[in-house]
Amino acid sequence: MTITIMGIMAAVSWPVMDTSLRAYTELSETTETLGKLRYAMERIAREVRETDHNGSNFVIGTMAVGTLSFTKRDGTAVTLTSSGANASLQYSSPSVTSTLTDQVNSLAFAYYQSDGSTLATSNSNISFVQISLTLEEDGSTYPQRTRIALRNTQ
Repeated sequence: MTITIMGIMAAVSWPVMDTSLRAYTELSETTETLGKLRYAMERIAREVRETDHNGSNFVIGTMAVGTLSFTKRDGTAVTLTSSGANASLQYSSPSVTSTLTDQVNSLAFAYYQSDGSTLATSNSNISFVQISLTLEEDGSTYPQRTRIALRNTQ
């Protein structure tokens, strides 16, 4: 009799426990993905803010949708790009490439003039860099966009 009652209780409580475990797992994965997104965006923004200005324009080598390369105030060349599911940050000195995140759905850069709406056509008329990063986890996407005002014009 006791075994029968315990079996019935287990059968009734199993769906609740299973749902709770799945919810916990999904929440943990989402939290991890959002942490990766936040870290990658903060790191990219911090690096882009360090773009050097040589007196007449910013020292930017590549202004493409998927790649941004520039020189920092200390002379270090930096390249930000994505390949597959990885967003990477590459330094010239010391020569290091590190992965910022491994769940990239898309990474795009847009470049704007000082009015904030006109697209910049070269490093001589750029004032803002907009970064759009979307991470993906189990079919769900998590987008974030930030706009960075370039400084260091002296």
